Amino acid sequence: MKPALLWATAAAAALAAVGCSNRYTILSVPAVSMTTPSLPDGTTVTQAGRVEAQYCLGDDPIVSKDDNVGLIDEAVAKAQQKSGARYLSDVTIQRDSSCVYVEGMAMR
Repeated sequence: MKPALLWATAAAAALAAVGCSNRYTILSVPAVSMTTPSLPDGTTVTQAGRVEAQYCLGDDPIVSKDDNVGLIDEAVAKAQQKSGARYLSDVTIQRDSSCVYVEGMAMR
């Protein structure tokens, strides 16, 4: 392979790798839910494992009923729906150019 072509290939691979790492944390919270506003005292819950979900611009909304789509709301709702969780604990919410990512412990 010619040096110029090798360099161009390496540069393209490096650019692609950097382009995929533009996620940044926008919020870390102890708990979040789109379905349960609060739990009564004495309620017992069980950890159901880690869950991850993403919501990207253009995805069909789950909870938004109008043109005002909350990206975090949709990502949280998607994670809850995927895991059957009442709420998520130890939550990290990240963002890149067009998607929001939610990761946390599903609690049932």
